Amino acid sequence: MKITVIYNPAAGGGREALLRRFVTELEALGGSIRLYYTQGPADATRYLRALEDQGDCVVAVGGDGTTNEVINGLASGVALGVFATGTANVLAKELSLPKKPEAAARVVMEGKSVSISPGLLNGRRFIMMCGVGYDAWVVDRVNLPLKERLGKVAYALSMLSQIRRYGEQRYRLVVDGRPLDCFSAVITNGRFYGGSFILSKQANIVRPKLQVLLFQKPGVRFLLGCLWALLFGRMESVDGVTSVSAERIEIHCDGDEPLQADGDPAGRLPADIAVESEPMLVRVPADIVL
Repeated sequence: MKITVIYNPAAGGGREALLRRFVTELEALGGSIRLYYTQGPADATRYLRALEDQGDCVVAVGGDGTTNEVINGLASGVALGVFATGTANVLAKELSLPKKPEAAARVVMEGKSVSISPGLLNGRRFIMMCGVGYDAWVVDRVNLPLKERLGKVAYALSMLSQIRRYGEQRYRLVVDGRPLDCFSAVITNGRFYGGSFILSKQANIVRPKLQVLLFQKPGVRFLLGCLWALLFGRMESVDGVTSVSAERIEIHCDGDEPLQADGDPAGRLPADIAVESEPMLVRVPADIVL
């Protein structure tokens, strides 16, 4: 198998030893490896788009942001592999991908390929989720040097700093033609959020649908109740949270508001979100049932 490995040395503070073990195991299993170290934001996408032959599989080694860059450069018919070494690693949790490098290499070489349908946010792919409102503010304001040093702690501090803003901005979503108002929204392709927290029990990454969670009540107390419910996987049972499946979503508001996708800043409103028409292949453990 010809494999292109894209490594983000900044993700998770750098994991050089883990990378070496991962690549060594790929080669021991018969893989032909091309390794590339990213140089900065969006570099993985640029590099892959410039390749004439990406191989049979492109492996993202880093966090969800690295995977997002890889899928936006991935050629049609080439499988995605993931060795998660980043901060949250939501996709790895969604697909039950192993943390140890040797086991992750075996998934790439000996696992199976499944089809998933990425989302599109203003024409750019996202694999797990995008959002507007509170969670987009958190991502937009996270301290990047602190994130490199402390990981999830940087997100927690940003969450605390943005709580009092919740409810000050209203958004209009058009969900498969149906207008709905809210104070924050997350559009998710999978169940998990922030690592191991279950955001939506209705979402399914192999289904060609997105799950839209709308937070339709204002107030800090309501938001804190939602965050508490998230800890126990009960977000969709909170009064004031609406969860609907959709294929197409538009988002508008009166102000200049940020967007997030897969845990990184993703531009500003307005947003046009849809399910991509062409599924993407992802390498997963042979015994997984999605």
